[in-house]
Amino acid sequence: MDRFADLQKHLQKHTQAEIRFDSTTRHLYSTDASIYQVPPLGVVIPRTAEDLQSTLQIALEQKIPIIPRGGGTSLSGQSIGAGLIIDCSKYLQRIQFGELDSQGRPTEMVVQPGVVLDDLNRAAGKYQMQFGPEVATANRATLGGMIGNNSAGSRSIVYGRTIDHVLGLKMMFADGTFQQIGKLPAVAERNKNFQKILTGHETAIRAVFPKIQRRVSGYNLVDCLPDNSLLPLLVGSEGTLGFTLEARLRLIPKPKQRGLIVPQFSSMRAALDALSLCLESKPSAVELMDALLIQLAKKQRGLADSFQVVTGDPAALLIVELVGDDGAEVADRSEKLEQRLRSVPGLTDVASVLQNEEREKLWNARRSAVPLLYSIPGKRKPITFVEDTAVSPEVLPQFADDFREILKRHGTDGAFYGHASVGCLHIRPLLDIQRNEDLNRMTAIMEDITSLVRSYKGSLSGEHGDGLVRSSWNRKMFGDEVYGAFQQVKDLFDPGNLFNPGKIVNGPPMTENLRYAKAEKIELITVKTQFDYSKQEGFFNSVELCNGSGVCRKTQNGTMCPSYRATRDEKDTPRGRANALRHVMVDQQPISERWVHEVMDLCLSCKACKTECPSNVDVAKMKAEHQAAYYAIHSRPRSHYAARYVDTLNKLGSLLPSLSNWLGSFSFTRRIAGFHADRPLPRFARRSFFSWFRRRKTPLKPKNGKSIVLFADCLTSYTEPGIGRSTVQILELLGYTVELSSVKCCGRAKISKGFLAEAKAAVRAGAQALATQAATAEAIIGWEPSCVVALQDEWTELLVSPETKAIAAKTWLIDDWLAVHLKELLPHWPAAAEKKSVVLHGHCHQKAMLGTAGPVQVLKAIPGCEVKLLDTGCCGMAGMFGYEKEHYELSKQIAELSVLPQLRDNPQATVIADGTSCRHQISDLSQRPSMHLVEWVASNLNLDSK
Repeated sequence: MDRFADLQKHLQKHTQAEIRFDSTTRHLYSTDASIYQVPPLGVVIPRTAEDLQSTLQIALEQKIPIIPRGGGTSLSGQSIGAGLIIDCSKYLQRIQFGELDSQGRPTEMVVQPGVVLDDLNRAAGKYQMQFGPEVATANRATLGGMIGNNSAGSRSIVYGRTIDHVLGLKMMFADGTFQQIGKLPAVAERNKNFQKILTGHETAIRAVFPKIQRRVSGYNLVDCLPDNSLLPLLVGSEGTLGFTLEARLRLIPKPKQRGLIVPQFSSMRAALDALSLCLESKPSAVELMDALLIQLAKKQRGLADSFQVVTGDPAALLIVELVGDDGAEVADRSEKLEQRLRSVPGLTDVASVLQNEEREKLWNARRSAVPLLYSIPGKRKPITFVEDTAVSPEVLPQFADDFREILKRHGTDGAFYGHASVGCLHIRPLLDIQRNEDLNRMTAIMEDITSLVRSYKGSLSGEHGDGLVRSSWNRKMFGDEVYGAFQQVKDLFDPGNLFNPGKIVNGPPMTENLRYAKAEKIELITVKTQFDYSKQEGFFNSVELCNGSGVCRKTQNGTMCPSYRATRDEKDTPRGRANALRHVMVDQQPISERWVHEVMDLCLSCKACKTECPSNVDVAKMKAEHQAAYYAIHSRPRSHYAARYVDTLNKLGSLLPSLSNWLGSFSFTRRIAGFHADRPLPRFARRSFFSWFRRRKTPLKPKNGKSIVLFADCLTSYTEPGIGRSTVQILELLGYTVELSSVKCCGRAKISKGFLAEAKAAVRAGAQALATQAATAEAIIGWEPSCVVALQDEWTELLVSPETKAIAAKTWLIDDWLAVHLKELLPHWPAAAEKKSVVLHGHCHQKAMLGTAGPVQVLKAIPGCEVKLLDTGCCGMAGMFGYEKEHYELSKQIAELSVLPQLRDNPQATVIADGTSCRHQISDLSQRPSMHLVEWVASNLNLDSK
């Protein structure tokens, strides 16, 4: 029997795990957030602790290399390899608190390796406790990965590294035995032999290891010397000595209050020179951001307002965090530091950020640094290989100058940011490693930087670890004797070299296993696209915006990514979808491959990734391009034709609404259309909006002489005409003349199903007339968010022309237009009769591209209206998606993640939802009525929309 077939057979017999040896899974797990690509033999996703143990035992018995994986966010290539990947992130998420202290708080907890840091802190936060280290990837980083990496994060000046908070580990070793590892030295024979290694090389170990806080390169032998404990060795060993089954962790009290001081400087050197003064204030963090990162963040839709406290265009800034028992203490400490900073040379401004919301926005921008940097246009990107150096903070200013000088000498520059408080900067040289010239430059830079770090008695890695990128440099960094001790340790714990081979010791050359091994072929790839990709310099580069950092694996806050949140499957992340496209293009395969279709299938085209991913990876566009290519050679589901002809079908259905509704009430009708039998269809109104508009009584004379072009969408105009009536009545109340758009369909349905050539033709046919209308009008106003976003976004990329640009500039969602014109509306409000509780659920396209500040502002202006903006993510309907029989169950599952629970938590409130898909999903699954914002506004203005 084939060796790997035998492995699969044993795994299937002895575990309940998900066992995947298919090519799709191997493609998706061949990369992480690093620059490397190594296809695994297969992937096992254990459902239980017993599955994990059985999988490890089977792999060890069959001498199969074992690659541990959590969120796949390693920047060094630690979570990929040519072995069996064991993904703990999907199921192994149990958290168990220890006994409570005298104040009723747990001081420790036991976790499985798949627990995500944010989830841990959310659970501990109920007791006002937390885990100390807080990494930038906290919303997807697992504790297993943090233990393997000895992660630290921004606040390590106070909280240290992961090792400082690990009380014990349960591990499996290469001989198949389990061992509980604690603070005290162990007595097993293996541990005694380890002590002999320490004793034999103690002098060299003490001499070679840098005496700084942030160092994770190599095996941490120096911290094992005081008491011969194995914990400092195993935490940070990158899964090369054994596999963590569970961990006992220490919890600490959460700070009661935090505040930020943001000094801004005319030069990088001035910022770093001010570091010593900042450290005197005993901060909990001091972060550095350079001009490149600041400018990128300012241009990013989801981060732009994070830098409202920044004046002008500083060359660098520091984010200094101070903590205290209350707001007054933090404000006092902040004021004192601010006064001292005022006299620092090179300071251009300094700001205090004491409000929680504004402070979190700034931290979010800092945490987004890695994917944000990949949005840099051009072929040269910030490459991860010397990005984690650490030196003593006292010498950091000169070290940074010397580092930059090396980059200049090699014909490039880099992005400078990171944990200035502990001397750990994340400096990424700008290189195009698809070119041999820059590939050679990469090696030369590493050679010089390793020498520079040694001269400063620093560490090549302060927190990201060695992985595939730095392991081959450990002999140079530590010298032959200590490196030899590392090899002895590896041989002692893992004599068969089965645990994550090639990491820390005996690593391959840095430039092997790169993602771009076939780089010379990339230029030959031609993909026929309908959207314009000139800003990204081509379709392939738009795919390459995804660097694998895994922001899309978050499960709380925002919307990205609805399907992943429901399935917790890597293929259902935007990262997985971008990876699939990259694989086929590099391998010179068409993007219409069937396996790519399977990966793309559950994308809801919500566009959240375009905003919430700091690299602005627009997977909705990629899916549309894929569908256009795929269905050019494959037959389409019947439901796609409902999307293709949605405008015509609705127009015809509205002619005999009673008959249409009767036919639509039968399950067989829905089945014929390709819809799920249990999904109700929208019901046609007795009188369409267009019929009402033609016959309405118009004001004799407009009050202000201005006109509005109203974009009435091709669904709700027939099924919910009250929205259009309310919109017209409000606009006419304010004195505007309303005329209907010459274009009756935005093409959203066609775009979402990949009918791109038809959508493009429709845009070309209608853009000139609509632009002519808009030229003399105050604005183009729509009430359906997906239609408004189509005019603002997809139209400009399907057809690059002055007309589509002018249309986009004039197009508004009615909510946002009313927010800007609130002064005109205020005189018309009646006196408040009673308080009214309202909850607002934003449409995905609205949240991604328009924001919800406008509707919140309008609702708050209504007398007596108490507004709560729900953090609900996606409702799961997504236009046609939730109707389709193959997606119906997932649609319900997504709704149950956040929308339905939050509605149940607010049973008495009026539900406002602008998206027609959202309203139908809410109605179908909760039997709860909801209305569009303009309907609510009109009812409060006592306008008759019937």
